[in-house]
Amino acid sequence: MSQESNNSTPTWLTRPYVEEKLRSYFKNDSLKLEKLDIKPALGNGENYSSVINRINVEYTTKNTMSKESTRFLAKTIFPDRDPAAEVLMDYGVYTREMDMYDLILPKLADLVRNELGDSRKLFAGTVKVDRGRNSIIFEDLSLEKYRVADRLKKLDLEHAQLVLEKLANFHAAGAALAERQPGIFAKNFDVGFFNQHTRGYEPILKNLLKALSRSLNLEPELRQRFQAKINRLVDNIMDYGERSTSIVPGDFLTLAHGDLWTTNIMFQYDGEGHPINAIFIDFQFSVWNSPAIDLHYFLSTALQSHIRLKDQPKLVQFYYYKLKDALKAVKYSGKVPSLFDFQQQFRKRSFYATFASLCFEPVMAYDGKEEASMEQIMTTSEKGLRFQDDIYQREEIRKEMHFTLPFLDHLGLLDIM
Repeated sequence: MSQESNNSTPTWLTRPYVEEKLRSYFKNDSLKLEKLDIKPALGNGENYSSVINRINVEYTTKNTMSKESTRFLAKTIFPDRDPAAEVLMDYGVYTREMDMYDLILPKLADLVRNELGDSRKLFAGTVKVDRGRNSIIFEDLSLEKYRVADRLKKLDLEHAQLVLEKLANFHAAGAALAERQPGIFAKNFDVGFFNQHTRGYEPILKNLLKALSRSLNLEPELRQRFQAKINRLVDNIMDYGERSTSIVPGDFLTLAHGDLWTTNIMFQYDGEGHPINAIFIDFQFSVWNSPAIDLHYFLSTALQSHIRLKDQPKLVQFYYYKLKDALKAVKYSGKVPSLFDFQQQFRKRSFYATFASLCFEPVMAYDGKEEASMEQIMTTSEKGLRFQDDIYQREEIRKEMHFTLPFLDHLGLLDIM
């Protein structure tokens, strides 16, 4: 056995454990693990809420003594000593994602395949959900040539429309499932980034906004126009965020992905480089809410700037018609809003775009040399402040703010709400 250890590899992820899970997955008790190699699957700045390792294996069975090879991904919680673990535990993210892969996603996939007629993958197949260890082992879809788009270059219109088509199917299936199994989302699906139960993300969001304010000292024009507004937003972001996600009577509601940005989407391409399928990963913040929160989050964090700033109404319309058709196909019996009503619902949730584009998008686009982690965002230590400042003082983000801040300000999203 060859196993490369690293500080993020769980101690329980051993050869006997992996061999047992593979026997169960392949339904073959004769499987013998010949080689195990475990390495981190993501680089600096690509994930802030879990530990993901790639498991490379070689194995034999009694029927084929020649070695077979494959690989999987193992997603686990942060070690108990990591300050981020406590925050994420309060949000119930690990239990929720295990519920998603174990109980929810297979049912959504059946709905999409059988009633929407879309045979393409919706999510990665599950090898094992281990609730005792708060872990999930699932397919490594890079074997099927799925890959994550460049989080720095972001998505063009072709990619965006494909994602919105798949998102509409996901949302329609979630709404239909809730109708057919009342109460299926009643437990632990009401705790998104903003909620009525915990404010664990408050120090993170406030520290990021303070760093944004400090960065405006390098941009005199932006400082004069926006620094006071950003400083005021520091004290109000949780209230405004909770207001933007409060359930409004009459709104169309469904299961939202909750964290839909570039790194949580994988694409498969044809021979000419065009995307032909998109699957979603990372369901830790899936939540029963308005689909508008997914739209705001995706449009604010994953798209190329000129598309994000100019094409939002068109993309929301594109999504809406896909959603309407999908709801009809799954025989959803609830009220389907008109396009006008849905655009109103989208606008009422607009503060979600403020939070996503000012706090999370700069972190998602970080490619500097400082250690990128939730712990460094939570702290006010010298090292933490250096990372927070580096996020916003990099040239790319400073340029981006010349477009993002006026865009939000014109919508009234930086004023007292």
